[in-house]
Amino acid sequence: MECENNRPVEINIPEPLPDYNSENNIGSWRQLFAANMGKRVKIELSLFDGTMKSICGDIYLVGNNYIGLSYGDKLYFGDLFSIKFATFY
Repeated sequence: MECENNRPVEINIPEPLPDYNSENNIGSWRQLFAANMGKRVKIELSLFDGTMKSICGDIYLVGNNYIGLSYGDKLYFGDLFSIKFATFY
C-alpha cells in the first residue's frame, strides 16, 4: 500500500502538556526536546524487532509520550520511550 501522494499533511494534533520543567520531568527526554522546540534533531528509535530507525527533522511538538518532527511537508511521530539517541544540529 503506497502512502506517498504529495499532498500537505492535515492532521489534528492534541495540545501538548504545558509544563515540562516540573519536578517529574527534570532530566527527561520531554524536557530536553521541549526546550529545543524548532531545532533540527536526528533521533534513533529502537524498533520491536531489535533494529534501529533514524529519523531527522525539526522538533515540531512534544507530547506526554511522543515527539513530532517535521521535515519538508511530512510529519513524523515517535514514542519517547523508544528513543535511544538524539543528535542536535
